[in-house]
Amino acid sequence: MRIRNSCLSFFKENFNTNSLNLAIFFSLPIYINFLLLEYEIEVNFIIKIIFTVNLFLTLYLLFFSKHKWFGSGFFIGLFWFWWIGLSFRYYGLSWMIPIVDVLIALFYGFVFWMIFKIYKIIQNKNQYAAKVFLVLMFTFGFDYISPFTFDWLKPEILFVNTIFDVSKIVLFLVITSVVFYKELKWFSVLLLIFALFFKPTFTKEPNLDVYVSYTDVPQEKKWEKHFIPYEIKNNFTIINNAIKLKKDVVILPESAFPLFLNRYENLMDKLKKLSKKITIITGALHLKDSKYYNSTYIFENGEVKILDKHILVPFGEYIPLPFFEKEINDIFFSGASDYVTSDRFGIFEIKGYKFINAICYEATVEDLYKLNPKYVVALSNDAWFMPSIMPSLQQMLIKVYAKKYGKIVYHSINGFKSYVVREK
Repeated sequence: MRIRNSCLSFFKENFNTNSLNLAIFFSLPIYINFLLLEYEIEVNFIIKIIFTVNLFLTLYLLFFSKHKWFGSGFFIGLFWFWWIGLSFRYYGLSWMIPIVDVLIALFYGFVFWMIFKIYKIIQNKNQYAAKVFLVLMFTFGFDYISPFTFDWLKPEILFVNTIFDVSKIVLFLVITSVVFYKELKWFSVLLLIFALFFKPTFTKEPNLDVYVSYTDVPQEKKWEKHFIPYEIKNNFTIINNAIKLKKDVVILPESAFPLFLNRYENLMDKLKKLSKKITIITGALHLKDSKYYNSTYIFENGEVKILDKHILVPFGEYIPLPFFEKEINDIFFSGASDYVTSDRFGIFEIKGYKFINAICYEATVEDLYKLNPKYVVALSNDAWFMPSIMPSLQQMLIKVYAKKYGKIVYHSINGFKSYVVREK
């Protein structure tokens, strides 16, 4: 009886309808964007207005409604990241999915609770300083909340597909105008108008005809020996079709060749031969000095360049707990070894144009976009998390960084439709 009463008391204290409503509006852009991608709907002015209205409704609920901050963070974490646990299906650990999802939700519940507690402490001394704290927190603070390097909860995502840019100055102006609306009155409207003048500047597209392919191989079949020949055959069909279309470059997804490609001389020779007609970029595994790498292979003019992944997925490709790495691998992943990384992001050149290589998780790492090449080739295998909204969230993060740093991103995906992020 005491336990039940304690649980009821906890829920009443930390959850309410306003928290759920806030989380729904906070998450809605990701789900709408998923439908846009699924049905290949272009973002037009009407869609931008819908996203913009949702942005202001979300900010209103966040800063002015009587929601429970722990409950809001809990539901937001759940609605944004419920898909993370899905990858455990392929390790025979389906029972961990709800545990992982609840732990993630609890973490973000705690984050939002801490924001509110700090806000209240400051408010007791100075209400204006407390509001400044909220502005700074939701403009810059989430850049530093990255458990195990995972920093996908970014307020900038709410600005994607709106009439506004996603830069920090725009976030600051818009959030300030909302938080200080009662104090600023009509001046807050001027801040919003001023924010409209900030627009992203993309680089010019390269003079290359690029074919960004996608495949739809379910994860449960991806590494099955009897299915690999089909995948290889399909890869060559894609390459040959691109040649028929007279493309300059063809891009295949992460692990399109689900094997240590450099150990198969016949496949390497065949790809080198085809690369005299078209530049081929594909994902595959790479075995070097008895170490495993997740890599991108670039075949051009009969030669090959191999670029190994630099940033691994925490818990997916490595265990970010050095003291328990071996034990966790033994208990949960049948003793599988972690992948090894390169010491830097890979950069390559095609016909005088420099590109930077991004494999899956790397495409959402901001440090990659800070580098000089203006063109990014991203390869992903999103089948790990399908069906889910993960590809939508991934694409919105890529848009945030592409706009911020003026990049063009060619993203080839297995498990979802591929796309190019460019100026429109």
